[in-house]
Amino acid sequence: MDDVPAALQDAWHRATQSADPLEALRGARDLKEELQRYEAHLARQALASGETWETIGAALGTSRQAAWERLRKAIAAEIESDKTRVKAERDRLAEKKRSSAWKKS
Repeated sequence: MDDVPAALQDAWHRATQSADPLEALRGARDLKEELQRYEAHLARQALASGETWETIGAALGTSRQAAWERLRKAIAAEIESDKTRVKAERDRLAEKKRSSAWKKS
């Protein structure tokens, strides 16, 4: 399993270790947001390994429909982010190849 993301660790630390109640509340808010992202990431991994929305819902203590409604947007956003990252890397490599070919001629 992936390591716990640094942003999640940081939010946990601020929520539980801060002496300032307002900073702890901000950390708790960030912790909820990071946990939602991490939960979607884990659900995406489960789907990729062959699990169903039924089993994901059961793991979350909810129905498959409730799990799908809760997680689908975050999973879609993660997929779009991956597509953007891959496209940028392809573009970078293509440009590198073009400039390398240009220098050789």
